[in-house]
Amino acid sequence: MPIVFEGVSYSYTAPAKPKDAKKPRIKAKEASIPGERPAWGNAPDALWAIHDIDFTLEDGDFLGIAGHTGSGKSTLIQHMNGLIHPTLGRVLIDGTDIADKKAASRIRGKVGLVFQYPEHQLFAANVYDDVAFGPRNLGLPPDEVDRCVRDALAQVSLDFDSLRTASPFELSGGQQRRVAFAGVLAMRPSTLILDEPVAGLDPATRNSFLNLIAELHRQGLTVVLVSHNMNDLARLCNRVLVLKEGQQFALGSPQEVFAHADELKAIGLGVPSAQGLANRLVAQGVPLGDISAALSPRRTAANPEGATKRLYDIESLADELAALYKAQPAAGAIQPEETVHEGQAGGPYA
Repeated sequence: MPIVFEGVSYSYTAPAKPKDAKKPRIKAKEASIPGERPAWGNAPDALWAIHDIDFTLEDGDFLGIAGHTGSGKSTLIQHMNGLIHPTLGRVLIDGTDIADKKAASRIRGKVGLVFQYPEHQLFAANVYDDVAFGPRNLGLPPDEVDRCVRDALAQVSLDFDSLRTASPFELSGGQQRRVAFAGVLAMRPSTLILDEPVAGLDPATRNSFLNLIAELHRQGLTVVLVSHNMNDLARLCNRVLVLKEGQQFALGSPQEVFAHADELKAIGLGVPSAQGLANRLVAQGVPLGDISAALSPRRTAANPEGATKRLYDIESLADELAALYKAQPAAGAIQPEETVHEGQAGGPYA
């Protein structure tokens, strides 16, 4: 079920849903202001929150979305299940324009959106009713709702029998977030969109949630992950979309995107920590293999941008540094032609 963005722009100050989709109230040529780029932001005098977004989320993707605070990430993902509609352009899900209310209602259960701090949206008196809310709204029969709740709680590693009657507000913070996840998974989406899903969690719980998300992707879910953590995006995602002031800044594999450290730094973003360390080592003359091509680009027909062929993580960087160390002669080592005999000046008995 691909999600296609075709020239999507959204304004908080202009009508977001024209009465006649064929005759938008704001025309593209009227939407721009003089200067280098359109006005951006959600202030009263700004026009676009996002502007001219073009990309396709393919089935099976694990897409990371990065950008400085206020770059339009949350606005973008709310278009993915029809919570908001483009002012200009259109969003197609499985080939259908979801500006149509009937079409949007048909697909909404297939695209699950988990907001930041989802436990703040818990509301029911017990875990069962909270997780069952979505399936019931989809009109599923009681026995099917029950199966959805059981399956969803199992997916997030929560025990159905011990928690079904428990108040979600009496659970630990980590359990509350898992219940909130289960409420989305109970609708059996094919695409899961996560807005900073591990914000505010302690390191152990955070790592547990990231492993859960990775497992859901392995089970077949298409995943969109909004995050400020470049390490997470590099480790988990097969593609990364970077936004700058509401516009697409970069889209590609983690290797392609994070090869451009200087450009990312200029817009307030970093690169994964291992990659950043590798960049600094190369700048100091350490001959790390492929990364040298990124810092001193060698453009070829096969590699026109001179980008790195790999993205370093902690393990791969450690392995390469260890190999470089082993390849160097030990400091002060005695070479064969410099053999020193016992008792000779400088020898072991001197």
